[in-house]
Amino acid sequence: MITHTGILHRTLFPSLLWRMPGKKIYLTFDDGPHSVATPAVLDVLKKHEVRATFFLSGENIPGRENIVERISNEGHSIGIHAYNHSRMLAFSKSQTKNEIEQTGKIVSDIIHRNVRLFRPPFGFFSWKTISAARDLEFLLVLWSCLTGDFRKWTDEKIVRVSLKDLSGGAILVYHDNDLTQHRIVNILDSVIPEIKRRGYKFGAIR
Repeated sequence: MITHTGILHRTLFPSLLWRMPGKKIYLTFDDGPHSVATPAVLDVLKKHEVRATFFLSGENIPGRENIVERISNEGHSIGIHAYNHSRMLAFSKSQTKNEIEQTGKIVSDIIHRNVRLFRPPFGFFSWKTISAARDLEFLLVLWSCLTGDFRKWTDEKIVRVSLKDLSGGAILVYHDNDLTQHRIVNILDSVIPEIKRRGYKFGAIR
């Protein structure tokens, strides 16, 4: 099994998307849809006129279909974060394919188009993960900055990590889940204006 961490992995696996070309900054959100956190994130993105990318877990969608629809209607892009949020997925190509296809169908039935982005749970992947995504013609998306919003850090530290070494094409990871539901708005309200002040625009991964 391979984790997302380290410059070495980015060198060894160039076919994975670690950052985007160009000068925009890409905010991404994992683990949703969440009844509280995701609408809060959508509200703050709308306020700042920012488009982002949401990687959805299939098991969290039932009963929250309206949130998935809102993500799409407000111009954000959607990717798959598997069905069950498990590190064990990296050990099985067949299970990875099943979970991508299962979640993909749920999402496409809601937004009426196919999605082709996949981020493995926890950023854990193996050759089996890469092969599964390739077979299904999904782009395997990792990141250039793990902001740590899920950690027991202060909001100020998370903001500092988000902005450290910021450069064009950066993919930043945040979460819309139980751990972030009461802090993500404050974090984004600090991060987004500072990124704009530095002269960057925002984009959604497509």
